[in-house]
Amino acid sequence: MKLHKGWKLLSTAALVAVLAVTGCSQSAAPTKQGEGTPAGQPAGDSGGQADPAARLKLNLKTEPPSLDPPKGFDSTSNEVLNATMEGLARLDKDHKPQPAMAEKWSVSEDGKTYTFTLRDSKWSNGDPVTAQDFEFAFKRIVDPNNAFPSAFLAYYIEGAEEFNKGTGTADGVKVKAVDEKTLEVHLKAPAGFFLHIITQPTFFPVNKKVVESNPKWAENASSIVTNGPFKMEDWVHDQSVKLVKNDGYWDRDSVKIAGIDWVMVNDENTQYQMYSTAQLDMIQTVPNDLKKKLIDSGEAKVESEAAIYYYRMNTQMPPFTNVNIRKAFALAIDRQTLIDNVVQGKQAPALAHVPFGFPEPEGGDFREKGGDFIKDNDIEQAKALLKKGMEEEGWTTLPPVTMTYNTSDAHKAIAQVLQEMYKKNLGVDVKLENKEWKVFLEEQRGRKLQFSRSTIPADYGDPVNYLELFVTDHPGNRINYSNKEYDALVEKIRNTANETERFKLMHDAEKIFMEDMPLVPIYFSTKVFMDQPNIKGIIRHPVGTLDYKWVEIGKK
Repeated sequence: MKLHKGWKLLSTAALVAVLAVTGCSQSAAPTKQGEGTPAGQPAGDSGGQADPAARLKLNLKTEPPSLDPPKGFDSTSNEVLNATMEGLARLDKDHKPQPAMAEKWSVSEDGKTYTFTLRDSKWSNGDPVTAQDFEFAFKRIVDPNNAFPSAFLAYYIEGAEEFNKGTGTADGVKVKAVDEKTLEVHLKAPAGFFLHIITQPTFFPVNKKVVESNPKWAENASSIVTNGPFKMEDWVHDQSVKLVKNDGYWDRDSVKIAGIDWVMVNDENTQYQMYSTAQLDMIQTVPNDLKKKLIDSGEAKVESEAAIYYYRMNTQMPPFTNVNIRKAFALAIDRQTLIDNVVQGKQAPALAHVPFGFPEPEGGDFREKGGDFIKDNDIEQAKALLKKGMEEEGWTTLPPVTMTYNTSDAHKAIAQVLQEMYKKNLGVDVKLENKEWKVFLEEQRGRKLQFSRSTIPADYGDPVNYLELFVTDHPGNRINYSNKEYDALVEKIRNTANETERFKLMHDAEKIFMEDMPLVPIYFSTKVFMDQPNIKGIIRHPVGTLDYKWVEIGKK
């Protein structure tokens, strides 16, 4: 099997990113790495003299569910958080973690203890950012009273999982502020990608004094306290977010614009018209009916992304309680036709779970080595599996099926085509429903949806990110999937230091998962976007969120 042509760039970019933080020994993250210059400004000019008074005009589409870092575990919230806050490390233009709030770090010989030295930096209210803030923030992520959806990301820290699951204490979480400027983090097993994990917004610090005095600190512009390149100026809920350059930010000289203005317009055509009339400087999606034309003309750009678009099947809601019926739904769709005629972004059909873009220790790509688990458009097999599953359950009529997606023209178009394919190929009538993003996310996380849309972008540069989400009762699970053999294998993966052995175990885990088929994989994603000609420096990470820190806006 060959890598899909749309994934060659990702594999190269991700290889650079992952090797920078994993490698074969702890030389990948020595003290010297943290002693260099901070994450640098992207190469290239701004298409003319930069205008420091200019503001970047963007569309957030919907209200961010939360701007409390570990609570706002979604792409919308993360986009704002990455502009307003900053962790110990930040991804640079080459997708490598570089010094940010930490000016340097060292790693112990056994790869388990990370010691970070913080630079002089201030919160937007003037308070210094301290190691105590980081200790408080990291322990807060896994405090069971908070029930943060991203808590699992911290499980690599010794004692974090136990505290989160109620069998440990906050004191048992091995994060310690040695002094005002020194933070020590002890992992339960070596994890060479840990520096990549802590660039994720979940690990951004919070101001201990502010959070303890005001539980609702992150709900309004007037109370939010941040430490990143920009700070909050205004937030009109469900309408707009406005940021202004943070002159108290340690690397303020790298910030070349006055601020960012987000609107919230969740209509593709309206968004495109706003871009066409220069009311927006960048759009992250384009209307489906124009996508091919815009890509072919070069007006819209395509970049690879380590992400999968799929539908989740709730394994405790009939008919998806039956594995053969789940398999029938996965096999009964024509992904390539969907991509060619509806999605139109040079995506690759997803015939497995983990996307392209994760290099094997001995070379090659995880997905390429793992191969395909299913065939695209395998209609006859799908019909046979549906019949078998219904016989096993004693059903003469399939229980009603409802596909739920969050409000979006693109998601609606995909759902409608899938609905037609299920009717034509399986004779199944599927009902469609849409919900606004915040409601959709809340219900999906609450495991209340039967058959629901999802995209998983990688939170960090390792395949285990995709596998750990579906262990029993994991907050990312959302579909009540449970397999004890799978759970044990993922736990073994987390505690295996040998990279060759660990990758073999990850392939074994994916095989079990795909045999159980609790999801319908549809395609491995790409990013289709448009930037105005005078906009330079937006960084789109294959693994990670958008970064506007180094944006320059040329004078028109």
